[in-house]
Amino acid sequence: MSEEKKDDLTPLKLGKTVIVGGHPRSGTSLACQLLESAGVKFLSDIGKDMYNKEGYYEYSLEKELSKRLIDQAMTEENTRDLNKIIKLLNEHEGWSGLKVVLIPAIFYYRHVGRKNLKAVFIFRNPADSKASMLRRGISQFKLSWFDNNNAIIAAYENIPESIVISYETVMEKKPCVERAFRKLGFRIDLNRIKSLYRTQKNSGMIVTKEEMAVYKKLKELEKKSCK
Repeated sequence: MSEEKKDDLTPLKLGKTVIVGGHPRSGTSLACQLLESAGVKFLSDIGKDMYNKEGYYEYSLEKELSKRLIDQAMTEENTRDLNKIIKLLNEHEGWSGLKVVLIPAIFYYRHVGRKNLKAVFIFRNPADSKASMLRRGISQFKLSWFDNNNAIIAAYENIPESIVISYETVMEKKPCVERAFRKLGFRIDLNRIKSLYRTQKNSGMIVTKEEMAVYKKLKELEKKSCK
């Protein structure tokens, strides 16, 4: 194997990066907008549409890599693609941002980020999240609401500089939102929040006891983040 290929398989160290993590239709793009107002530059190549009028803040390679990381872990191909993403994130002098909707994949960034990684986790009432996904035309996702949001709890426990905030709290522009982001060193502009973009509220969809248990736990972590 050539020296160049060997180097490709050595995981790079992640620079100053904040990850936004959450299940689809839970307010991840909104959290990205708030961080953007604080000067965070997001790695993104997916634009806006009628469902996300301010943009998705997603990067195509990351979306594909996250799926492969969950299925295959650190293969040679996945290591090279992870390094490509890290290189792009490290090009920015200030804080870079990366949106990840498959939460277990975040642990790979944690492994190479260590002291340079911060995270904002956002969650939403499971009934409203699911109803909004259906409205968007998403009937299936790689991970269930339960598995993906349950993983947020573990990610929060393993990333020291992280906060958990709910979509509902953000949309209501409660003062605790600013406090939570300040804990990570970001001064956000709540004027980026536009209530007219809100989809689904108080959906009557049936959810499981297990999902509500995770939702309750996330609400408890939100209280800790907002202190």
